Amino acid sequence: MGGEEGSADAGAGWGDAEAEAGWGAAAVQMDQGDIDSLFGGPEPASAQQQKVGLEALVGGAVRYERLPMLDIVVDRLARLLTSSVRKFTADNADVVINRVRPIRVGAFLDNVTLPALIGVIRIEEWDGYCLAAVDSRLIGSIVDILLGGRRNAVQRIEGRPYTPIERTFVEKLVSVVTQDLSRAFEVVAPAVFRLERFEITPSYALITKPTASAVTFRAEITMEGRGGNMDFLLPYAAIEPVRDLLSQEVLGRKQGGDSIWRNHLIDELPRAALDLRAVVESRDVPFSEIAAWQPGTRFQLDRRRGEAIDVFCQDLLVCRAQMATQDDRLVLRVEERIIEPNWPG
Repeated sequence: MGGEEGSADAGAGWGDAEAEAGWGAAAVQMDQGDIDSLFGGPEPASAQQQKVGLEALVGGAVRYERLPMLDIVVDRLARLLTSSVRKFTADNADVVINRVRPIRVGAFLDNVTLPALIGVIRIEEWDGYCLAAVDSRLIGSIVDILLGGRRNAVQRIEGRPYTPIERTFVEKLVSVVTQDLSRAFEVVAPAVFRLERFEITPSYALITKPTASAVTFRAEITMEGRGGNMDFLLPYAAIEPVRDLLSQEVLGRKQGGDSIWRNHLIDELPRAALDLRAVVESRDVPFSEIAAWQPGTRFQLDRRRGEAIDVFCQDLLVCRAQMATQDDRLVLRVEERIIEPNWPG
């Protein structure tokens, strides 16, 4: 009796522990708030909001693929923009482009400082789009300089839509930038960048899904103590047609592109030793027949006297030849050449 009472008390204790820990059948199920707390919340976290749960681990991670040639293109773009902005504004301008970094498309649009004009640029040859976001400081500086107000303080554009004159000036500036983008990418592959439209609402400038990976870089333009920024966004999907070229370590690297190595290969190939195989006939023979062969067994071939035989180099048929004798030795006389003279070119 005492043992049974002890077992019952122990079972009750375990039941109370399970109920308190929430492990039993009577445990409360997780509601939507608990799930949101685990995965980081239903809304995207802002820059100031602390990420929790799995969002803190993998929320903003972007896989970055090294594109050495893209860095060269960006450096070339900085030089081209410096010259073009100086001509466009007739002023001493300087353009510095920060390093390329990975980002999500949605994160880029969320970080655009408003008010801004976001240019949607189409890449004709690659059938893709990219973005160029011009901030209000740069817009005000360009408008002020082009209208002759070089000594006036730049007026911030806030709380009002952009005027047609401002949009026209920015459109001309972005058109110059697209021409420089085309020239900068010439070192990789021909491409025509063309301004398609402007958007003032970031969500309307969405050119692919917000979670898509992309690369971004910022051009800082200064002109006599004034200026602003222009942020570029290149989705990986847009540069997919030239991703192999952008991932090259050296400009123009290709198969056989080294002239020294090519000349050395041309000199060494004629002296290379090859194995030739003359095949009189090929036939499938049962193993039982081969096992029955004895010295003196005759194996009749279907090849007639005078018919050409095939000559192989490895498994490549190179020619057909006739068998003959010379000084009591068998020789082959080439009758037909199979491969082209310029093979494999």
